Amino acid sequence: MEEKKDARQLKGLSDQLMEMYVANLLSKHNVDIEKAKLQITKEQRAQLRKTAEQLKAQVDEYLESKKTQKMPKTEEKNAGQVNPLREAFIQRRMNKERGKNE
Repeated sequence: MEEKKDARQLKGLSDQLMEMYVANLLSKHNVDIEKAKLQITKEQRAQLRKTAEQLKAQVDEYLESKKTQKMPKTEEKNAGQVNPLREAFIQRRMNKERGKNE
């Protein structure tokens, strides 16, 4: 459930960033949005839609791959293994205790 919420938030953020970027680009070059809409041909509109759909599919695929890819927990990853540094500290402590007991 939380993953869907995160995905929606990411989509909302990307949409906002894209709108802001496009608006900034158009205003920078003094382009009137309404005039530009009238000048775009049907083929260009179709190509833009196709590109947007492909990008959306790629983003969805990427999010799915990240969702299915799980990072192993360090505890599970290191189960049964002793860190060499930890082992050295344990050995050192044992040697000190032996020296005190003698």
